[in-house]
Amino acid sequence: MSGKNIWEKINKIYVIIGFILVITAVLVAFVPIAPYVWYRINSNATQQDVEKLATSVAENKLQLESGLRTQRRERDIQTVSILPDYDPSLPEGYIIEIPTIGVYSPISTSTDYTEALKHGSWIVSDFGTPELTELPIIIASHRFGYNSWTVDYRNRISFYNLPNTRAGDLINIYWNQRKYTYEIYGVEDSTYISDYGADLILYTCKYFNSPVRIFRYAKRVRTAS
Repeated sequence: MSGKNIWEKINKIYVIIGFILVITAVLVAFVPIAPYVWYRINSNATQQDVEKLATSVAENKLQLESGLRTQRRERDIQTVSILPDYDPSLPEGYIIEIPTIGVYSPISTSTDYTEALKHGSWIVSDFGTPELTELPIIIASHRFGYNSWTVDYRNRISFYNLPNTRAGDLINIYWNQRKYTYEIYGVEDSTYISDYGADLILYTCKYFNSPVRIFRYAKRVRTAS
């Protein structure tokens, strides 16, 4: 084989490698903007996500009437029943904070989840609150949100980065100027809530147009005043 043929083969290999690298770079660059493109071309996508977020709890609501309260009563709920100190320096209203992923999102108590999820997180009606601990607190939020959201805004008020949380991460809920702290102990991707014995359940959609959801289960922990 002549030297010319060898160099031609080497050049072809470099061209192929270069092409693969370019395609890979384009795909990597596209990932952060994929949600915006998807929601731009599919106007119903966000509303579909809203319905999925709401129905994941409603479909399992019957479990509450068949022993959930007993299940939670069998746990040691002394910690979750104690109110933390009132602190007028804390924010008014209701806020969820997840420091490890930069979430600082208002919590809506509205029964209109469609409107609530436009502005942050939604605490599911007829379940628990930080002050009412007989039932678990269940909080949902968009993952990808709306194409009008900036990246920074989405990361701050939505659960886009919830998959990056791990067991041991802390979650703070500011509720009527009291600070409640929870520690994640369970991480799960599923189509339904599997642990109603948690003190706090967070969830969001995992993929576009998919029934799979990301769940985080947390227990209340007492912190020093």
